[in-house]
Amino acid sequence: MKRSNQGNVSYHHLIRGIVLIGLALLVFKLLVTNHIAFFIAPQMVRFIYFSFIVLLILSIILILRGTSEKNHYSCHCDGEHTYPTSSFKSIMLYGLFILPITTGFLFSDNVLDSSVAMNRPITLVSPSQNNNTIRAAQNSTDTITVSDRNANQAKSISDNSNPSSAQQEPLSEKEYSSLQNQLEATNHIKMNDEYYVPIINILSEDLSNMIGKTITTKGFVYREQNFFQDEIVIARFSIVCCVADSSVYGIMAKGNVAHLPKDQWIQVTGKIDQVKYDGLTVPIIKIKKLSKIPVPENPYVYDVGVQIN
Repeated sequence: MKRSNQGNVSYHHLIRGIVLIGLALLVFKLLVTNHIAFFIAPQMVRFIYFSFIVLLILSIILILRGTSEKNHYSCHCDGEHTYPTSSFKSIMLYGLFILPITTGFLFSDNVLDSSVAMNRPITLVSPSQNNNTIRAAQNSTDTITVSDRNANQAKSISDNSNPSSAQQEPLSEKEYSSLQNQLEATNHIKMNDEYYVPIINILSEDLSNMIGKTITTKGFVYREQNFFQDEIVIARFSIVCCVADSSVYGIMAKGNVAHLPKDQWIQVTGKIDQVKYDGLTVPIIKIKKLSKIPVPENPYVYDVGVQIN
């Protein structure tokens, strides 16, 4: 790559290096504040760390080129590298990168809410009721013993403490069956974020054995247009990779909820019952106790899936 106007080339190298530093700092901000969890699943964070390092290296290289007195650089390729030929074109080009970086620093990181949920199908029953299959997750190279996982499952049913931010590995079919047996054996199901999606699936698949049990769960208030005033969905967004593939899971609830605004986070305790909705039999909570809660530090749950051997 050879350019006769070295000052113009240096300017573009310098501004591109600054843009990359800005992007790296935005990524750094998300990592330090842990707001990166609002956008991607924990299993993807290691790639963000890698991207952060690459961005820093590239920005340093470009800034060094922009401040170097060397007359030209050659990449020994056949094509000609061109730069914007006017100030207006430069502003338009670099503005496409600077604007989102600036807004990323100036505005708060919002959590997905009802405005997004209303444009996506909400899962009130297990997918297996519709297609008789269990979603298979990708095989993992990490190994976790069944005994350790069963201990964690028991804790998730009986403990309502804050969940770990680490994304769990896919359940084996044996572990999924063990979790189902534990749910059938307990009288009080306390939903834990760690196994939220598998428990939702089991509740709908094995609903006849769950009716009458006490359940405690939390989520944000969501309403379908055809709901009665005393009906809501206690909803959660589930993420596999990032917010782009997020889906909405939830449990219908019935009680004194007409005064609750949409997106209000609540924790409820009640009895499990069943109701017909949209042609399907779905679980519903008859609310006994309800309290408003702040938005959790990590508002999303993760669909770990079931690994089919």
